[in-house]
Formats: sequence, C-alpha cells, structure tokens
Amino acid sequence: MVLPDVFVESVCDVTPDLLRQLGVHGVLIDLDDTLVASNAADPSADAESWLRELLDAGTRVVILSNGERKRVRLFAERLGLRAFALAGKPFPFAFRRGLAALGTPRSATAMVGDQLFTDVLGANCAGLTSILVRPLTPGKLFHTRAARRIERLILNGGDRARPIDR
Repeated sequence: MVLPDVFVESVCDVTPDLLRQLGVHGVLIDLDDTLVASNAADPSADAESWLRELLDAGTRVVILSNGERKRVRLFAERLGLRAFALAGKPFPFAFRRGLAALGTPRSATAMVGDQLFTDVLGANCAGLTSILVRPLTPGKLFHTRAARRIERLILNGGDRARPIDR
C-alpha cells in the first residue's frame, strides 16, 4: 500500500507521454521537495518549463500540499494553479478535494510527490496512480527527515546497505 506505481528521478521525468501511457489526464502535485525545494523561494526554471509542457499537453494540474497556506498560495499564484494547503494528506478527504478541483476520475488521475506516507499512501488508498519522485532536499522538518529513513528501508526491502534505486 505504500509502494508507488512509478518511481522517477524528478518531476521533469513525468512527461505527457508517460501520463498518456498511464491513462492520466489530471495530476495532483505536491509542492515542497517535489515541485520546489523546501528551502527555495522560487521554483526552478526546469520545474516551470515542465509545468508549462504538461499544461500545453492538456493535462490538468492542482497543487495538493500539506505545507503552510502562505507559502502554497504564493507558489500557486506564481504558477497560475489552483492549490490546497494544509491539505491533510494521506487522508481521503484531501484527495477527494483535489479530484473535485481537477474534475478527473480517480482512474485518470495521478498524485506526484516525494513522500511514501503522505503522497503515495494517500494516492494508493484513493485509487489514484502514485508517482514517487526523489526528494529535492532531505527535508527541513525533523519528522520529514525521520520519515525519509523509514522510507529508504521500505524502498530497499529492509536492507540498509543498498542505495535507493529509483
């Protein structure tokens, strides 16, 4: 339930072609450490270009973040996207809200994020395609850094010696 459907190195690897192959027309995207580094004030040029490519291909995109309202609103306005802050991932109500905003069915929607216990678990429970990206930073919060250690164990099958191969 916590393993993703797809592993990618970064959001830039979530191409319109990949989404078409997966039957996805709508994307819920996490903000911090997925689309933008948690310590960054602006998205990278690559992330903005990726987003334009998705939107130009007709993909619907909504930010679904557990981040603080002010930060999420700032990025949503800058990127021209609808967004939900303090969303409550992995709980079902968060994903229902995102789905309603996208207007796409579960079967045609993906959640793209950097965390197993919020993004992937929530997406899998909601019946969405889950796409895990390598986090852009180790995380700025203690609990995020602790969760990343557990995630590595899960992704490695419990073997501490092996690196994550995504």
